[in-house]
Amino acid sequence: MAVEVRGSTLLIVLGMVLLGVGVVYPFITLVVDTTPPDIAATCPENGRVYTSLTEINAWVGDPETDVVSVTCTINGQTYTLRKSHLTPYAIADTGGYALWEYDIPDITTGGTYSFTFRAKNKAGLTAEYSGTFTIYTALQGNWYVNNQPITSPTQTIYTTSPTVSFKFQKTAGVEDTKISCWVEEGGARILTLTLTDTANHIWTGTYTFTPGTHTIKLVASDGTNTVTFSIIGLTIQGVGGWTLTTQQTLMLIGAIAIVAGVTLRIKGK
Repeated sequence: MAVEVRGSTLLIVLGMVLLGVGVVYPFITLVVDTTPPDIAATCPENGRVYTSLTEINAWVGDPETDVVSVTCTINGQTYTLRKSHLTPYAIADTGGYALWEYDIPDITTGGTYSFTFRAKNKAGLTAEYSGTFTIYTALQGNWYVNNQPITSPTQTIYTTSPTVSFKFQKTAGVEDTKISCWVEEGGARILTLTLTDTANHIWTGTYTFTPGTHTIKLVASDGTNTVTFSIIGLTIQGVGGWTLTTQQTLMLIGAIAIVAGVTLRIKGK
């Protein structure tokens, strides 16, 4: 008998071979798992403000016994998520986490909603993540990165320059003088867009990034609510290609499904 401990998993391998008898007994692996799954990132996320919600997803991992089911209950309605066979193109290392997702009937009515994600592994252990999110419809608009509209949570934009242009176009909301929009990184505002086209309600700005990995929020506010429209996962290297570490990947994934998401990959010359 062999005993091996891997983290919180106890592997016990039992085996017996009878030599000269012609009978071979198979080896058995017994997995003792005391750790529930880890729900690393979700959409919706607690405390977030959205203009609408059309998809729910969660990045869930369990290196010991794997995840067998993920559900999400929103205001009493439970949805069973499906494990995605696709991995966002920019992600090189998911660290054993998988994306579980479900396209829900569009939630567009303003108000506060409660939700609970539940994940279960093969050992029957469960984990939960609960919270509330808000649908705010008074401020509507579209974001553009390098003049390309942000329309899909799996969209990828390619560029060879570290100087990136941002544009926000309001489609509904209060007068332009009350609106501000900006780009954040690490909780700090790195770029405030300027109203450059009053006739079409457009704000623009550019920012030059340094080599490295960046997680960037695209934010707009009407003085009443601040709405995170999208988050960009951005990696810039001076030469060669780009990679994301597990931690950076999970940071990106947690936000990539917020209303609209984009993976912006900049490759140096």
